[in-house]
Amino acid sequence: MKKRKVVSSALVGNIVEYYDFGIYAVFVPKIAALFFPAADKSIQILLTLSVFAVGFLMRPIGGMIFGHIGDIFGRKLALTISIILMAACTMAIGLLPGYETIGILAPILLVFIRLVQGICVGGESAGSAIFILEHLEGYKPGFVGSIVMASNMMGTLLANFVGILIVSFFGDSDFAWRYGFLFGGLMGLTGLYMRYNVTETPVFQARKDENLTVKSPLLEAINKSWRRLLVVCFLGGVTAALAYMIRGYFNVFFETDLKYDKLMTGYFTSFALFIMIVMMPFFGILADKVGYRKFLYITCYVIIVAVVPIFMMITDPSHNILKVFFAIFLFAMLASAICAPAYPYAISAFAPELRYSGVAVSWNIGIALFGGTTPAISKFLVTKYGVNAPALYIVVMCTCFIAISFLTRRDKH
Repeated sequence: MKKRKVVSSALVGNIVEYYDFGIYAVFVPKIAALFFPAADKSIQILLTLSVFAVGFLMRPIGGMIFGHIGDIFGRKLALTISIILMAACTMAIGLLPGYETIGILAPILLVFIRLVQGICVGGESAGSAIFILEHLEGYKPGFVGSIVMASNMMGTLLANFVGILIVSFFGDSDFAWRYGFLFGGLMGLTGLYMRYNVTETPVFQARKDENLTVKSPLLEAINKSWRRLLVVCFLGGVTAALAYMIRGYFNVFFETDLKYDKLMTGYFTSFALFIMIVMMPFFGILADKVGYRKFLYITCYVIIVAVVPIFMMITDPSHNILKVFFAIFLFAMLASAICAPAYPYAISAFAPELRYSGVAVSWNIGIALFGGTTPAISKFLVTKYGVNAPALYIVVMCTCFIAISFLTRRDKH
């Protein structure tokens, strides 16, 4: 029962935080119109996606802050602080006046709030995985890690479902989108309550009792494990590039680039997220059997070969709905396969006293540079080179991960 309580508290908190962060992507077109008024709708969308990316750029700072707290004072404290701040920020966006009401201050405040949210997610993403895997140390890490990753997607999927409900019941009004953010702020109270009532991880507690914690865990990780930091950075980037193609860009891609209506766009994105959630545990179990490194390599090679044809099916001008759903299914399978074993692979790279800082910083640098920018980069590529261009970005990211991972050959873990 105790282990179940620990897992459920971490997963629920993770779902809440990723809902809070992801609800922004669901309402990008509406936020664009209210906070970035401009004659060209494409400019509005690009500016709004850039704000989405700015939040990601703060994730490494969040990794430094919460990684230090987590390695020195405990995983539980770091995760508790992050969910409080995230819930407050989500509520603030829901209450923030638009450009017509307070002028240039509206987008400035929006950017500031997203920066704070980025810091919070920087502490959450790696922290919740570490919290669960340390409590369940040695128990099917691929499967457990995939469940944690799936909970990230559940938060985004919940955001999409809430978006669909809001559009269905309230239409496309200038205020209805705010309900999604206000709901997220209230959910944060549930996550906070659950996290407050769990114990610290036995792995951290043992290190603390034996005085094995270090004063500067990030500097220690840089000095002793820089190759591992680099590989985890690129691993975070390649997994985020695929995941945020779905959770951060698909809503914009289908609605503004492929000209589907908002409800159908919500169905497409929700279907992709659902497939990722369902399939991720299967791929986590498979990674346990095959081995993390080998499994990730195989998946990257498959993605490099398959992603361009899949995108060509998605963007077929005939708008054959069944064909599009099948292509989305294939893309979601690839994204699920690359994401499933990522957390245990990254966490196993560092000693417990360096783990939170090492994983949180390197993972979030990769996500900030290569994942969080995926929506904005994809939109730019579509504008310049056509609707299939984002697939090439995925190919480049997978190739980079394969190349850089060879640096760890002398630094096995």
